Amino acid sequence: MTTKHTQSQLTPSPADGQGGGICAIRHAWMLALVFISSLSLYAQPTPKWAKKARAAVFSIVTYDGEEKILATGNGFFIGETGEAVADYTLFRGAERAVVITTGGKQLPVTHILGANEMYDLVKFRVDAGREKLTALTIDTTGVQVGETVWMLPYSTSKALDCPTGKVEERVTAAERYAYYTLRMPMTDKLVSCPVMNEAGTVVALVQKPYGGQDNMTAYAVDAHFAASLSIGALTGNNAALRAIGIKKALPPTEQEALVYLYMNSGRQPDEYLEMLNDFITDYPNHAEGYQRRAALYVQSYRDSAHFQLAEADMARAMELNPDKADAHYAMCRLITANATHQQPLAYKDWTLHKAIGEIDLAIAIDTLPLYQQTKGDLHFALAQYPEAYTAYCQVNRTNMANATTWYAAAQALQLTGDTARTAEVVTLMTRAIETYARPYPREVAPYIWHRAQALMADGRPREAVRDYNEYHTLMGGQVSPNFYYLRSQAALAGRMNQIAVDDLRRAVELSPDNADYLTEQASVCARFNLMDEAIQAARRVTELLPDYPDAHRILGVCLGQQGKKAEARTALLRAKELGDPQAEALIDRYR
Repeated sequence: MTTKHTQSQLTPSPADGQGGGICAIRHAWMLALVFISSLSLYAQPTPKWAKKARAAVFSIVTYDGEEKILATGNGFFIGETGEAVADYTLFRGAERAVVITTGGKQLPVTHILGANEMYDLVKFRVDAGREKLTALTIDTTGVQVGETVWMLPYSTSKALDCPTGKVEERVTAAERYAYYTLRMPMTDKLVSCPVMNEAGTVVALVQKPYGGQDNMTAYAVDAHFAASLSIGALTGNNAALRAIGIKKALPPTEQEALVYLYMNSGRQPDEYLEMLNDFITDYPNHAEGYQRRAALYVQSYRDSAHFQLAEADMARAMELNPDKADAHYAMCRLITANATHQQPLAYKDWTLHKAIGEIDLAIAIDTLPLYQQTKGDLHFALAQYPEAYTAYCQVNRTNMANATTWYAAAQALQLTGDTARTAEVVTLMTRAIETYARPYPREVAPYIWHRAQALMADGRPREAVRDYNEYHTLMGGQVSPNFYYLRSQAALAGRMNQIAVDDLRRAVELSPDNADYLTEQASVCARFNLMDEAIQAARRVTELLPDYPDAHRILGVCLGQQGKKAEARTALLRAKELGDPQAEALIDRYR
């Protein structure tokens, strides 16, 4: 049975005498004890580790592009060489940042090491010179519900007040990290400060309070999560990092850093140069960094001073690169980049001839198909077509043969001018086309186009027409007037007369003021007794080119065929005046 107490029973009466006084004292003492115990949760003595650990906490000031203060806040070091974490919001839009230690030193932020906007985390590095910084050790297991934790605030005063409280809730964040709800005093000034356990290791980073949150609830994200942030080979250009103007660090491994350089090669030259400088600083014995920097100097900094730097970088790369053939190939590419530039810089003997010398050195060590193809391309650029053809044939004897290399060989052979080998040119073009399976994709169209012309040169016009037809199909009918003109020539040679006439009509329809097309139309129509059409085309040419003798001669002949002798004679006399040697004999017909 529950006993109910009234107010008179709980409060002693003066009539109780001495016993009542003792009860009153006991009651007051118990109330005080309850009050003290309720405060003890938030006002425990400052831990012994706090005095040393406080040096790891700092204040941050970030600046925008106009050097105006963007934000201020806190953070803490997790590495003795300057690695630190804070809330991402401080850095969004920042172009510069400094941290201020408890000792008053200002240290510039040099690199962003990683960022996560969702959990409001950023990891970065400061320049501490040769100074060894105080850094917090990250706890390996975290804390559980009910455990006591402390916040370690940024403070420059001797007295240090570390708010303390209990873990109310622990949940999983980002799949494998902890996210805590803490019952302890919280203010905006504590955001990004470390949450410490009894042993003095950091377990979490204080997060911004939610809207409407009471001042006795705090939230914190796992310190391991913050420390794990990094820039990956393929994630260095994400939106969170792009929103920060401070230089980004390279990914943490050499291989990832190389991929990162490749993925960011399209950046502005100065920005990319900083990345390359960082790579060379981090990996001074890797040839790739020097080769890439040399290429950047040559391609983007077009002056002798930078070319000298490029030459020095390539010499260093040659020393470091265990693959000497690759080193000579890199030098070949560098020289070629300048020699084929829109405005080549005259620098020493850096010509295509020297580039061939470098690729020959590479081939003497390793006969890679890539090197042979490069040699072919260089000879082709120098119009040394027999040498180019020989190099391309070397590639085509390997498993690296492809449509491009077969086509290159065909082009080089054709340009040698050896008319006795036109059939070989057609065969090479066919090999290029046959690297694809039917039905052919559109990318085969250029090869078929050039084979059609090679077939014409080899005296096989009907086969050329078939190729032109296939080209037309692959292009979905989206062809130029010149296509119809060339197909008409093949059709004429193959005695496919109606196709020839129709194609010339189409060419003129698409390009009505092209004198070459009109002249050919007039000539062909006259041959097939389409006199009205021929006269119309010839008259148009005389309007466009009044001094073109061929047009006047064709017009005269056509008018004569229609019995218009006077007009025919006038046109032929004009052709004679313009120097047409055939006009004289024709004039006599119409006297």
